[in-house]
Amino acid sequence: MTSFSSKILLFGEHIINKGAEALAIPYPNFFAELSFDKNKELFLEASSVVLDKILAHIKQNSLLLNNFDVPALESDMEKGIGFLLNIPVGYGLGSSGAIVACLFDRYAINKNWSPKDLKLILGEVESVFHGKSSGLDPLVSYLNKAVHISKETRIVEQNLNWKDSFEIFLVDTQKARKTAPLVEAFLQKSDSDAEFSKVLHQEIIPCNNLIIKNFLENKHDNTLGQLKDLSLLQFKYMNELILEEHKDLWRKGFETKDYFLKICGAGGGGFMLGFSRSKQVELPFNVLWID
Repeated sequence: MTSFSSKILLFGEHIINKGAEALAIPYPNFFAELSFDKNKELFLEASSVVLDKILAHIKQNSLLLNNFDVPALESDMEKGIGFLLNIPVGYGLGSSGAIVACLFDRYAINKNWSPKDLKLILGEVESVFHGKSSGLDPLVSYLNKAVHISKETRIVEQNLNWKDSFEIFLVDTQKARKTAPLVEAFLQKSDSDAEFSKVLHQEIIPCNNLIIKNFLENKHDNTLGQLKDLSLLQFKYMNELILEEHKDLWRKGFETKDYFLKICGAGGGGFMLGFSRSKQVELPFNVLWID
């Protein structure tokens, strides 16, 4: 069966909920796939539990019920279908989004949707995992293309080329986390803390949007400096989303200027996202390079 890759939210974590732009790309090093073979090493033991929850959710949602072949899904569940999954859960790489993409690909009755509507229906399915979903993660996984969110949902058709200017990598914090509480805490802070709200709209969001503009235009003369600015802003104003044991690593990046770290997805654990001048730079941690 078809595999669907994980995703990386390069820019827009949390602040997308406050009107910021976002840019996400597929990351095929990790994937999800439907399978009937329970003996395969990657078979998810909790597959039946996950599928039961999703099936119940579909049956309670008229939009989903009208657009999914429920009898086919129930039949396959009786035959023992499940997921092959090597995407670490709770790490910000969209494991639930890739699972939703698998299900939509096999059981959706109508797949001919605009990107905006496709994002909506995929988000409706994924909401069973997080309570609320933008639909961005499963959209990137399903289409296997970069997606730009601004006032519209746009599929990025051009190649994004940053490697002549810098490298991007992931750092494993060795700690899984849950997305929903982190999102809720961020929204509460942005609504109740006037100083943070001001910085958010006057500094963090403009910096984020400018970097995305450079990425989409493949203009990176100043991007590494802007990434440093974004890293500093997150370290200063979104510090609670960085694990205490990794804060010295962020500081070392500012001091050496060899690399800069930022939150990946919800933060609070999972992976951190990093940027360096080249792969030859000596880094104080093991990384997964994004090519």
